[in-house]
Amino acid sequence: MNKTSHRCANCNNAVKGDFCNRCGQSIKVSRINLSHLVEELQFSFLHINKGMLYTIKELLLRPGYTIKAYLSGKRVKYFKPFGFLLIWGSIYSLVLHFFNVYPDSEVNQQDNPIFDNDFIYNWYYSHYSIVQLLIIPFYALSSYILYRKSNYNYIEHLVIYSYTDGIKVIILILLYPLFYYTHSKDVYSITLAILYLYNTYVLVQLFKTSSWTKAILKAVLSIILTLVVASITIIAILEGIHHFLKVF
Repeated sequence: MNKTSHRCANCNNAVKGDFCNRCGQSIKVSRINLSHLVEELQFSFLHINKGMLYTIKELLLRPGYTIKAYLSGKRVKYFKPFGFLLIWGSIYSLVLHFFNVYPDSEVNQQDNPIFDNDFIYNWYYSHYSIVQLLIIPFYALSSYILYRKSNYNYIEHLVIYSYTDGIKVIILILLYPLFYYTHSKDVYSITLAILYLYNTYVLVQLFKTSSWTKAILKAVLSIILTLVVASITIIAILEGIHHFLKVF
């Protein structure tokens, strides 16, 4: 016996079943009331929480295999890569603004007058997620060039570094209390070392096809290439901002 046909409230498609085969919306649509709101918040929280925690765990324990699985099509369990980076970048921005201690600012001001401007760092950390998204293309380009035989396209390399940088931001958040209480340049250096080690670990696990030595050297070369190009670009931009602020 055929099920009664209904009209989808979202797209007006004729539907026989519980969900619209055109837009996916449920046929059971009720008025928005307190019960609906509680149910929606509960579903949203549990969905984000489960996906986020699982993604973090997998990216910490076996990042290369996790990213490879995501790129191959196994995506239901994982939090989306660009949203993953944006969320954690935003959280890091909030943490820094709340405690008002900027590791990069304190360390770099000691060595380079270009960075001796609170406005630059306020802007940088206020737009941290956006800045990370702007930096990712440099990482993706270097890995795309060096690992071109992997058959991943450039956009897939953007995904690789969205996940990688998302975890790097989480590491920054976890280690931030150490710098906040010590203001130590050594803590800053150790933090950077951990970030680069994690980045190397991801690339080696994801792209290793020969010996460990060759895989590690290639990963390090990819990171160095990115740092050189990105640093030149960032310093040029900061110099331009610094000059603009002095003039005006």
